[in-house]
Amino acid sequence: MIDDLTPTQRELATLMSEISEQMWRAGWMMGVEHELWAAVTSGAGRGGRLIPTQAQLDQLARLSKDIGGWILFDAEREETFVPIEEWVARHAKWAPA
Repeated sequence: MIDDLTPTQRELATLMSEISEQMWRAGWMMGVEHELWAAVTSGAGRGGRLIPTQAQLDQLARLSKDIGGWILFDAEREETFVPIEEWVARHAKWAPA
């Protein structure tokens, strides 16, 4: 839940949600955490109405580095911090072959 996050984790979650709203008109589009991670790490952006700006991608990368992880949306706990090692493993299972 967003209230359980640190201020920097909350900043990352909020930015991710804002980008989701801009791209898909949804506060947290299913899979947005993966789409944004792909864009941050490889510049790959798929779908959506607009691609995040380079400034947004840079800010996502900086915040992720600062917190040592990423944010995902869990149906029960909502916005949830995931340490980077765990996130990279989760994302690798999600990423298309």
